[in-house]
Amino acid sequence: MKIKWPITGLLLLILLWPNQDTAQEKEIIHRGEQWLQYNLNVITSEKWQLFGNTGTRWRDSFEKYTLFFGRVGTGYNLNRTVRLSTGFTYAELKREGSTYLAEFRPYEELLVRANPAKKFGLSHRFRFEQRFYNPVVEGHIRSDNTFALRFRYALSTRIPIAILSKENPNFKLSLEISDEVMINAGREIVYNVFDKNRFVVGSTVQFNKWISAGLAWNNQFFNTSTAGQYIHSNAFLLQLTHTLNLTHKKDGEIPTYPNLVIPLSVGTSE
Repeated sequence: MKIKWPITGLLLLILLWPNQDTAQEKEIIHRGEQWLQYNLNVITSEKWQLFGNTGTRWRDSFEKYTLFFGRVGTGYNLNRTVRLSTGFTYAELKREGSTYLAEFRPYEELLVRANPAKKFGLSHRFRFEQRFYNPVVEGHIRSDNTFALRFRYALSTRIPIAILSKENPNFKLSLEISDEVMINAGREIVYNVFDKNRFVVGSTVQFNKWISAGLAWNNQFFNTSTAGQYIHSNAFLLQLTHTLNLTHKKDGEIPTYPNLVIPLSVGTSE
């Protein structure tokens, strides 16, 4: 299956980026964030894989605990470059250490990876999310909820930097760059049709074929439900990724399918 990289994706990023010429009419809140995340990929066959991850987030140098999330999903690889997947994310938004809102989010996704035979290429991720927000009162999740849709497009690339060991060619360092645009839809969406733009630069150390650790800088500009109010955040992300091979084949016979979009998973306030 041959995929042509859509130039329209680049145009979409430009058109949906907030207009900085009218910045004087906006209220922009600046803040710093700190993220920790663990990712697990389980290869069950050459075509199928399971994945899950969990993470926590803080603001103001770990002083304010703002988010916990967990995700599970499954993916089917049509070939080495195209994957169809579906999954479910649960997230808790925190205020003063307590949960005030819980989100239940099923989603569907198409991932078109760069050709693994090439050193440089672009990957594209298209995701459609259904978001259910439930208030949490005195530690209990209420049954009443609000509903919204979100459409996401991410463009990313991975650039190999260096092989760190002559004895172990899988011990290497790489640079990842991604940009993602998110658009909201639904009856509850009034002022925040544009949800956010996320630009991420990160580096990853691949210790072997199955374990890696990464550090990334995440620059986000996103909307709020208040007219004219935006948030600009700089987040630093530390994540560990672990892959398990549950097939009966040897490690060298199983291809790996990296997801280049950083972070590898998402919570609610990303």
